[in-house]
Amino acid sequence: MNIRKLLSLLIASLLFYPLSSVADQAQRVSKKEATLALQLLESENIQVLKKYCEACGITTPENIVIETSKIQDSHYKGLWEVVVNGEAIDLAYYYLPINGRWKNIARSVDIYVDDVPKYLDETTLQDKIESHPGWYVNDPQKVIITKEVDKKPIVALLGRGSYEKLSIFFQAKQPQGCAAGQSEQPESTPMYVNQELVRFSVMCKGELMVFYADTESGNDFVLTQFLDHSLVKVKAYSGGDGFMFSTKHFKTLYKKATGN
Repeated sequence: MNIRKLLSLLIASLLFYPLSSVADQAQRVSKKEATLALQLLESENIQVLKKYCEACGITTPENIVIETSKIQDSHYKGLWEVVVNGEAIDLAYYYLPINGRWKNIARSVDIYVDDVPKYLDETTLQDKIESHPGWYVNDPQKVIITKEVDKKPIVALLGRGSYEKLSIFFQAKQPQGCAAGQSEQPESTPMYVNQELVRFSVMCKGELMVFYADTESGNDFVLTQFLDHSLVKVKAYSGGDGFMFSTKHFKTLYKKATGN
């Protein structure tokens, strides 16, 4: 199996949630409801939506720039869909700006939906990141380490690689193990780090998959993101929602590790 495909499968498996709890809450709706939602978008001249679905793993709102919008027949029990940028959206997980607040689209057109906030409170959404324990020294191994914000089975470690500066390694467990015949030699694949593409080396060994920047400039960029930002998001080039890491305490521990 190609290492890029294996990485995509790993991310998909770590981000899996039971679909019955989140799928199609308000993707297929009545024609009247779809028309009202579209009219709301057009009458308010809205250019940007926010997508937020904590149950889907999206714990920080994502901006969606509207290029096209329409409604279409879903060809299912007479129901219709709102289509933004060519993709049918679930109104339960999208928010639009109304009177200075981001309001849930489904609730704005009186569609009942479960377990989603009526309004986005940006401060509340950061609580999970701010309350995260951040980076720490793992006493048994004396390793500087942190866990992914949403507690998926992936960690980031600070250690010595092949570059002048220290390196950050991402390590995930995959119970299914490496695919039969999969080489344990590192293979190269692009990944997004805070929306910038960085080339990574990915290595699979037993139940572990490890990936890290495979050039010195890429390594420097990853380090800079952890030093300069409160959150670092890593995402596979081929898709998936990615992983979020708090940078709390990272700068202090990095300075101690480098003697600065």
